[in-house]
Amino acid sequence: MTASGRGRPPRDDSGRDIRAYGVTGHSIDSRRRPTRSSGKSGVWRGVIFLVILGAVVLVGAFLFAGPAFRDFARGMARDNPQSLRIPFVADVVRDDLGSALESPADADATPTEFIVQSGATVTAIARALADQGLISDPAVFQYIVVTRDLESQLQSGTFTLSAQMTPQEIVDRLRQAPEPAPAMVTLALRDGLRVEQYVAQLEDQQPAQVDPAEFYELAQHPPAELVSDYPWLEAIPAGQSLEGFLGAGVFEFDTETDAQALLRLLLDEWQATNEAFVTRAEQEDRDLYEVVTLASIVEREAVLDEERALIAGVYQNRLDGLANGVLLLNADPTVIYANDTMQLRDMGISEWPQFVFWNRVGEALQDFAVTDDLQGYQSYQTGGLPPGPIASPSTLSIEAAFDPDTADGYLFFVATCDGSRGHLFATNNREHNENVAQCQ
Repeated sequence: MTASGRGRPPRDDSGRDIRAYGVTGHSIDSRRRPTRSSGKSGVWRGVIFLVILGAVVLVGAFLFAGPAFRDFARGMARDNPQSLRIPFVADVVRDDLGSALESPADADATPTEFIVQSGATVTAIARALADQGLISDPAVFQYIVVTRDLESQLQSGTFTLSAQMTPQEIVDRLRQAPEPAPAMVTLALRDGLRVEQYVAQLEDQQPAQVDPAEFYELAQHPPAELVSDYPWLEAIPAGQSLEGFLGAGVFEFDTETDAQALLRLLLDEWQATNEAFVTRAEQEDRDLYEVVTLASIVEREAVLDEERALIAGVYQNRLDGLANGVLLLNADPTVIYANDTMQLRDMGISEWPQFVFWNRVGEALQDFAVTDDLQGYQSYQTGGLPPGPIASPSTLSIEAAFDPDTADGYLFFVATCDGSRGHLFATNNREHNENVAQCQ
């Protein structure tokens, strides 16, 4: 008996070897080998996996980085409106603004004056529009102007707008010519004028909407709401006018200005010029009204600036009783003020421009009679300061009233006759009479 095939691989019917490829002792037919197509499917499976992974990453970036990206775009637009020219920044801002781009800020149709300063940037104009309630968000104006490249078309000047206008309507209006500049009025008012002189000048010039009679009434009886806007006016005793507290200078205002607006303009000027004195009166516990009253007398007496403190010193020495205890000021301007007041009462305002103010009284001042309500201004008969100022004093006169020069004890002064417009001062009646005789 022979052993067939021991020690060598078995053969099939054709005589070819049959080799085992299994791992568990089972034979695997050599004809069942993997094909080339099974390798391609593995590659595609890898590609699909990468695509899915990329999509997951993109979705994650959108979900988690999207808000940060939008904040970044908004910040760019806020800090630099020109970044709105970048499409993705403009898209983010447009989405955020939504209906605000087309909706009015308010239903209020009240006309509002809006001023575009020459050279103003888009950002400055946008903020000003928002501050005045004409648009809901500065970004609305910036978006429309920048994305449509309209910056160079914006005009400067005064425009009439309303909160009822859409943002686009506002932009379109600012691209048109501004309102015509209003006609202006120039009013020159010097120091040392009494209220009636202000009124006489208004009556003479007739500056458009300013009613001289209304101005006079407001100055004589300032309403509470006016006084509350100027806290320093509380220094004025109840029932007194604004005499002494109206500013001086050259004022320019448009023809739409009314009496109260002009009065406020004069009060603003007084405040700007004399605010330091208001503070000083508080710090030194001085009566501002009394200081201004004394200053108004100095204003009507002094011609040379270097004599203002000396003249204030004469009156202060009299108030302090240096004239043998007699407190009479013997101030000519206060008596003239009373005399003018009595004459003006008998005249209509239309006649005031022809009236000669501060004209000397034609008789001895110590004997001149005034009405009872004006007796306080008869400083040859009534001691102390008059009831109030007689004119609006200059800053130099107010300063002199705060710091009167009393060192030499002067009690009298008289104008010189040499054309210098100065005064001769004296400490007693004898010296004063000699000075008067010298001038005569």
